[in-house]
Amino acid sequence: MNYNSCAKAHIQKGVKQRIAVVGRTDNRPFRQGSHLERVAQDALNSKESAFTLVELIVAVSLASIIIFITVTLFNQASTVFSEADACNEVYQNARSVFDIMKRDISGSTLNANNEMFKAFDNINSNDYLTISAKGGSDILTLLSSTPNNTEKPVALITYFLTTTNILKKAEITLDNTLNADMSSFDPDTATGSELGFNIETLQFRYLDMDGTWKDSWDSTAKRYLPDGLEVTMTISDMRNRYSRKFTRIYSIP
Repeated sequence: MNYNSCAKAHIQKGVKQRIAVVGRTDNRPFRQGSHLERVAQDALNSKESAFTLVELIVAVSLASIIIFITVTLFNQASTVFSEADACNEVYQNARSVFDIMKRDISGSTLNANNEMFKAFDNINSNDYLTISAKGGSDILTLLSSTPNNTEKPVALITYFLTTTNILKKAEITLDNTLNADMSSFDPDTATGSELGFNIETLQFRYLDMDGTWKDSWDSTAKRYLPDGLEVTMTISDMRNRYSRKFTRIYSIP
């Protein structure tokens, strides 16, 4: 049986139930090529074509929605992961820097001449070309009894921020006692280390015994150490996705 025969049989079966509409009361098949057969065939073809088009539209619409949702979720997940990675990088950087500074600052001391705890507020980098200090940042030099090299009793430490946003620590150690004169520290023997990266700002403030905060400090003039030190830094990640300002206050014994 060919396709046309199958189609006619299908049409006749369907039309059989709707004979009353066209005035037929018997079950005789339509004459081949009759007007009624053509009408029925056209109706069947139109119905099948329309149904296929609707299916296509629905399928394309559903596919578009699924693709849109998938892309949206992927972008959101990528954004969240990127932000979390940047935040974690910044916090690890800050934690590492503050841990080292806390140890050094807690060991702050003065020699017999009330040296050395000296701060420079908002320095001009032209005055510090030898260390490439960043203009507008602060510099702090202190004598600490807790140097990195535990075999040395005392170290002269300087914190400064470079023009490339790297926090550096210059350290000079001595075999002498804590009362060594500042002239005993040879700058040529200084060792430098990089404490933190992508640090945009560095500021220090100093707590005086009367409870007020000072922007600068010179122990030689004041003849005593501050009661506390406030350190403020703005740190960002390597790709500048996240930035935050951190502030820590350390007590000085």
